[in-house]
Amino acid sequence: MLRSSNIGQHYSVLHDSELNIGSSNTTVAGALMYASERTVSWYLMKIQYVPDNCETDVNCIVRYDTDSGYVEFSTHDISLNQIYYICAHSNTTEVNRELFTEALQEISSCSNGFVLDSSPPTKGHVQVQNHKGFVTNPQHVLVTWDGFDENIDASIFGYPSKLLTFSVAIGTNYRFDFPTVYFAKIYWKI
Repeated sequence: MLRSSNIGQHYSVLHDSELNIGSSNTTVAGALMYASERTVSWYLMKIQYVPDNCETDVNCIVRYDTDSGYVEFSTHDISLNQIYYICAHSNTTEVNRELFTEALQEISSCSNGFVLDSSPPTKGHVQVQNHKGFVTNPQHVLVTWDGFDENIDASIFGYPSKLLTFSVAIGTNYRFDFPTVYFAKIYWKI
């Protein structure tokens, strides 16, 4: 494990790996910069705020205390298709260094939310305009699709619709003794 105070160049990798929607077997974890030398209270919340007391707050699912700047939540505490927030709190802390004492400011923050989805988007249908099964002009290919629905509304995370984006890839694939076969795939990014 990499201590949060030593994350350096890996910060952008960690930030880019943040998920809003994961599958049912996704491990849910939280990480805070500069929190490895202090105790942090982590909360799994149904609403985005740091609670005063998890035990008496109906929106607080569970609390963990760590001094690593990192927490991993148990999947037993997380229901599928429910939005949750990871919140963290740490009081102002003084850390004794070799030649001085460093004052670390209070931390009180929440994530922008996540959902563990019970199922992937539903299948749809992709149609590639062709003539008797052949693409006659590979420089101009008309691709249409319908379907591809999702049971989680991703607009709660600021996406324009239930699915963040659609994209199509056209390429070549060699199979058996056939030369080039054109194919189309549809991708969705959640």
